[in-house]
Amino acid sequence: MSSRGPSLTLKIFLGTALVVVAILGITLAVTARFAGRAADASVDRVLGSAREAVSAQLNGRAEALEKAATVFAGNSAFRDIVAQREFTNNLDQALVAVDQTGATWVQITDAEGMRLAKSDEPLAEPVSLANSPAIGSALEGTPVTAFGVSGDSILVQIAAVPVEGERVYGALMAALAVDSAFAAAVKQQAATDLEVVFYLLDENDAPLISGSTLGRGNVIASTIASFSAADSALDARTEVEIEGRNYVGLGGVLRSAGDTPLGGFLLLRDRNVEFATFNALQRVILLSGALGILFAGLFSLLVARWVTRPVAKLVEATRRATDGDYDAEITSTSNDEIGMLAKAFSGMLSDLKEKQQLVEFLSASEQARTVQIPVMSATAERRVTEGGLQPGTTFAGRYDVKEVLGVGGMGMVFKAVDRQLGEVIAIKTLKGEFLSQDPTALERFKSEIRLARRISHRNVVRTHDLGEHAGTWFITMEYVEGKSLKELIRARGRLPLAVALSVGKQLARALEIAHEQGIIHRDIKPQNMVVEPDGVLKVMDFGIARLAARPEATGITQPGMTQAGMIVGTPECMAPEQVQGTAVDQRADIYAAGCVLYECLTGRPPLTADSIYALVAKLLEETPQRPKELNGEIPAALDDLIMRMLAKAPAGRPQTALAVHDALARIG
Repeated sequence: MSSRGPSLTLKIFLGTALVVVAILGITLAVTARFAGRAADASVDRVLGSAREAVSAQLNGRAEALEKAATVFAGNSAFRDIVAQREFTNNLDQALVAVDQTGATWVQITDAEGMRLAKSDEPLAEPVSLANSPAIGSALEGTPVTAFGVSGDSILVQIAAVPVEGERVYGALMAALAVDSAFAAAVKQQAATDLEVVFYLLDENDAPLISGSTLGRGNVIASTIASFSAADSALDARTEVEIEGRNYVGLGGVLRSAGDTPLGGFLLLRDRNVEFATFNALQRVILLSGALGILFAGLFSLLVARWVTRPVAKLVEATRRATDGDYDAEITSTSNDEIGMLAKAFSGMLSDLKEKQQLVEFLSASEQARTVQIPVMSATAERRVTEGGLQPGTTFAGRYDVKEVLGVGGMGMVFKAVDRQLGEVIAIKTLKGEFLSQDPTALERFKSEIRLARRISHRNVVRTHDLGEHAGTWFITMEYVEGKSLKELIRARGRLPLAVALSVGKQLARALEIAHEQGIIHRDIKPQNMVVEPDGVLKVMDFGIARLAARPEATGITQPGMTQAGMIVGTPECMAPEQVQGTAVDQRADIYAAGCVLYECLTGRPPLTADSIYALVAKLLEETPQRPKELNGEIPAALDDLIMRMLAKAPAGRPQTALAVHDALARIG
């Protein structure tokens, strides 16, 4: 026994959850892409503005320092002290200058560039600073602002101004440290989430952190270690990772008085800050997705129960049908696929039940015989002997003839075995005298095989091939083991309602298939139908069928097959227009099907007479007695349907075999 697969509830849940997850994933991917673009654009915009602000702040700081230094150097008392070159007094002035200019330190030189004093180094030796670009420019009378280095690792912003009167007496250099405190002030003034790093470059162009809002560790230095002294590198946009956080950086160059890159600054923007809104949205989307999956679970459970309830009934009905019980009641009022399935299954059960009743009826019909066509007479047996086809002989070198089944309207029918295929078949021959008396008989015989081979349906006897042997024309067809519907009616009289409905619906299906191919049978009657032991109805004998379309349109020519005024068919089941010899269409078969239903339910044809001429007159003028008057068990709807099928005018009948089938299905 095979293991049970996933339940329908699980399948619906997985399907729904998969859709939710897919939509969620696509939404997040698209949102992340647009958020990334927006974040990068925002970062670039913020960093660009911040770099301009920091540059302006550095320039303003330099101007303020230069102005304060110029004011202090312009004091005449200070000039006199510088001119005297006395160390103690100059050191005192350097300390005073620090207080008045706000500088980190101040140093003073004489007119030759010798250092007289440095505020942060009281014991600094008097060395020459004349080669310093800043001091050199100041001694020439030109103030200078630039960046320099204090010690080995502190970046400073300097202002060198001349100490002058009638002449230049010396120079004063004031310096402001660019350290972590200044970096913090820059960050605060930026009023945004920025990190600020100031660094200088050593002799190998390796960065040395001077001040940073992130600290001065080696990790920070390593993030900008790839920078060189080239302007393009110092100004470039970069992305760095510091302690697990992703930053986008934008820098600026800091130059010495000699206009060479001395170091720079780097403004860092944490990308996570820009993604804060997206991250919040992402959490909302994920939460919504989780709720969606939860809802999908509840929804799938409800849907599965809604779907499986009628399906479970169908399963139970199927099990009962397997055991031969077709009475299961299936109720479904929905118009969806489940409702359509329930209706189709209900119709199938109804058909199976009717077939079962038909099979039971056949089993009880001991007087009905197994035949394909009417019983052969003694005269017909003599014709068989004269024609050379006898049981026990081989016909056409291929068919082993087993027995004579009977006579048809145009020839003889034999049971045989096809040696090549190993199948039991039926062989139908054309009477020689019929061929000689009617020159169109052979063409009608050929037409039968052409038309019949176009139909493939379980309710139609399959026709195999057309051949000629020793002057005898024949066709081979499916051998049907069953009972003639005419014989059933003769043996039992009227048939039970369920049996008649099954016959009617199967006949309607056969006609529907034939009409779709453009074929009109033109000789529908109980004699041309056989019921197999399993309840399947077979319609046979398309020997006088004609195409509904004109012969020229179908490519099948039938010269002289139906002469003017010639009646082809069985009068008892012929439509009035067929009796009159006028053109007919599929509605003539619908009339004949109505005659078959009438005879099944009442045990007699709709109209009878002692002669063909009297019968033809009745067909054209009289209305048959309503079948319900002869059989009170016939429902009113079925009575009305049969009377409409027997309408004199084709327009008054159901227009298609499908319409007849559906009407019968609604009744039974």
